Amino acid sequence: MRFGLFCFFFLFSLMVRAQFKTEIVEVDSAFSKTSVNTAIFRCNALTTLDDTQFIAFYDPKGYLVLGKRCLKPKNKKQESFILKRSNYRIVNRTDAHNVISIVLDGKGYLHVAFDHHNSPLKYCKSVAPFSLELGKLQGMISDDIVDAEKDVTYPEFYRFKNGDLFFVYRCSNNIVMNRYLVEQGKWVRVWNNILENQVFLRPYWQIYVDNSDIIHISWLWRENAYDAQTNKNLYYICSKDYGQTWLDVRGDTLGNYFRRVDTKPIMEIERNSNFINQTSMASDINGRPYIATYFRKDSITNYHVIYYDGEKIRDIMLGNRKEDFSLSGMGTLYIPISRPKILVGQKMIYFLFRDEDLGSKVSLYYSKLEANKPLNFKLANLTDDSYQAWEPAVDIDLWKSSERLDIFLQKTYQISDEKISNVQPTMVKVLTLKK
Repeated sequence: MRFGLFCFFFLFSLMVRAQFKTEIVEVDSAFSKTSVNTAIFRCNALTTLDDTQFIAFYDPKGYLVLGKRCLKPKNKKQESFILKRSNYRIVNRTDAHNVISIVLDGKGYLHVAFDHHNSPLKYCKSVAPFSLELGKLQGMISDDIVDAEKDVTYPEFYRFKNGDLFFVYRCSNNIVMNRYLVEQGKWVRVWNNILENQVFLRPYWQIYVDNSDIIHISWLWRENAYDAQTNKNLYYICSKDYGQTWLDVRGDTLGNYFRRVDTKPIMEIERNSNFINQTSMASDINGRPYIATYFRKDSITNYHVIYYDGEKIRDIMLGNRKEDFSLSGMGTLYIPISRPKILVGQKMIYFLFRDEDLGSKVSLYYSKLEANKPLNFKLANLTDDSYQAWEPAVDIDLWKSSERLDIFLQKTYQISDEKISNVQPTMVKVLTLKK
């Protein structure tokens, strides 16, 4: 009987694995003693314009490394990355917040922000289009670091259809927004503070810029800046004019800034619910938002997809975890599940994650997206190996242009309380989901 059950689960695993074909390209060994190379709020770890894809990571000594490859090589065999180590280096490798974020503007210049956690802006761009050589560090709004750039956390880049860029970061408890005008080659300030905080209230957000250049923002408020268990409620706004004015989920016009007391949540989630911050979101072809998260419901923390179907907010719970965990504690924690990444295509929804209960593999919930039919998620594993503390980072530019899914992979380790693991460097890879 036991042998029969083993055969059943083995065959089931093969069938689930066989539903997706993958291709993995090895890049180089990299720093793995914390999850700084694999934190989900890297926006982006991979970026593509035309046929050229760039990658960025910290090497074993903490240097910022850039790479590029052609996605449509003449010999039809996937090319390896050409790599170049920069002169820039992470200051504090024990802090997994200090990620690298990259993007290519419409003219092919690479923009890079790195090594931030309540610290001055570190930003530069390539010396020429599609070059791996970086110029000097500079401010955005002026040649020097201005006041709002002296306290930067969670830098994120996004690209608009015309090649302009959108840059967002946290300054103190405020969210700052800049726009890069590609034809003028300069940054302008859009907002000094889009989500007004009160005392210790702190917003944690996820953003998506869709193919119509609609900016989608969802967020929660943390009532105590140093305690994730005080995360509470889910909010949403969007802008169809590059951040000048804002709408609610039903398309009604809102004001120009958003205080906790004025803005109604799209979903109420109480504190002490293991409600995680900084996950991901996307939108469908109708501009309706889909938000990936996790929180505790009925005593167990599980994943959720929260979305707007045109009439009401829906909540689908994914998975059936048996044991709970706690987000209590300060700094970067080791958590048995990753924060999830959601991608919404024309016909499919993908929900990437890692779960210790599934062997910490790269796992995927997926569902067909059909009009007037409920979502029906199934599970697949995309790797056979464990990736330990990895969280999903994807090439969102490539996904938006062609629905090709390229995933940044590296087995990283994380010890709670900002401690550092005593492990050897591990290989950075890029996994491509083949159609």
